[in-house]
Amino acid sequence: MIHRNRTDRAQTGFTLLEVMIAVAILALVAVAFLRAQASSIRLLGESVQISMATLLAKERMAELESRGFPAPGDSSGDGGEAFPSFRWEHKISTTEIPDIRKAVVRVLWKEGDLQRSMELTAYFARR
Repeated sequence: MIHRNRTDRAQTGFTLLEVMIAVAILALVAVAFLRAQASSIRLLGESVQISMATLLAKERMAELESRGFPAPGDSSGDGGEAFPSFRWEHKISTTEIPDIRKAVVRVLWKEGDLQRSMELTAYFARR
């Protein structure tokens, strides 16, 4: 009969170093995942703001279009109850062609410390 010493047996289990390396890798993956989640949440909020600004700009442009052939001038206001964190400006100007007017609607909002804006431009012809 052959007797084996305890040191001859194959060691089973993980060493402390192997466990520490595995935990470090998992921690790095978790941090990367959380950063990606935070970034996607921020981008979602930004896209909602841009969509709301676009809706307000289209609403203001539709109001100008309903006037027919708007007179040149500037106007501004807030987003009202539907768009409380936005304000708008529009400028109607003449062009080289007397029967064409250019309308620019600009919507502004604050995003953190940044002032954001978007513009919508249309041309109106005398009918």
